[in-house]
Amino acid sequence: MKRIVLTGAESTGKSTLAAALSGYYGEPWTTEFVRQYVDGIEHALSVEDLVPIAKGQLTQEDHATAEANRLIIHDTNILSSIIYANYYFETVIDWVNETFLARDYNLYLLCMPDIPWVPDEGQREGPEVRDTLHRLFKETLDKLKLPYVEISGNEAERFGTAIRAIDATL
Repeated sequence: MKRIVLTGAESTGKSTLAAALSGYYGEPWTTEFVRQYVDGIEHALSVEDLVPIAKGQLTQEDHATAEANRLIIHDTNILSSIIYANYYFETVIDWVNETFLARDYNLYLLCMPDIPWVPDEGQREGPEVRDTLHRLFKETLDKLKLPYVEISGNEAERFGTAIRAIDATL
């Protein structure tokens, strides 16, 4: 089974594309766990929230993977948690890094920040941070030599590029 990850900075169309790809392939997709987590707390995220977020993300990935046939679409994966923990809290959680490195994700779809930034109260920092975070995602994928395809353009172009990239892995 193939594991496809949509990744990149906030407000780059990952969730929209993940839902569309799930429908196209008739396969499950996982949502970004941190979104649910933030909606359920009544405080600003802190370093103490990082472990429950990581555990929730991994659990969500594992549950959906059990339901998949040919592939699973992940609207982000634990790599996002690692990058955000380092960026916002200057924190590294060793077991999270080790768990990530032990998992096999077949393809990353790096969503480019070339679409309008959309606010999402309590979830997004702001458009000024998006380019910095995008650079961090790209640098991390390159450093770890992870297979990825850049996804850009309008919704139809993004969908077409993603389909071609996924089909090439099947």
